[in-house]
Amino acid sequence: MKAVELIRVSFAACLIAVLTSSASFAGDWAGKYMTADTKGNAFSITLSADGTAAGEKQGHVLKGTWEDGGEAAVIKWETGWTTKLSKDGDRYKKTAYRPGASMEVQTDGIGAEKIE
Repeated sequence: MKAVELIRVSFAACLIAVLTSSASFAGDWAGKYMTADTKGNAFSITLSADGTAAGEKQGHVLKGTWEDGGEAAVIKWETGWTTKLSKDGDRYKKTAYRPGASMEVQTDGIGAEKIE
């Protein structure tokens, strides 16, 4: 009986560890980033832990949602644009995709800085 209980406790501990590490990884993307838009203008992006995204550039406020795409945070803006924030070594990179554009097509990105 003790062996069965030990297995149950071990399984529960492993499950908690996996779930906690996944949640903390998603939490690593949450925060505020400074970058530039496709025209070179300052662009701030805020990713909230609840999956909402907010942006501001040239006085325009953007709203959207974001998901942890594995190696990147993928932001879907209400405008139809998609932004991908990814890690590039010890830095961040922002890549923008026009409405309807495939994210499979390699495009140039621009640096981004996590400020909060």
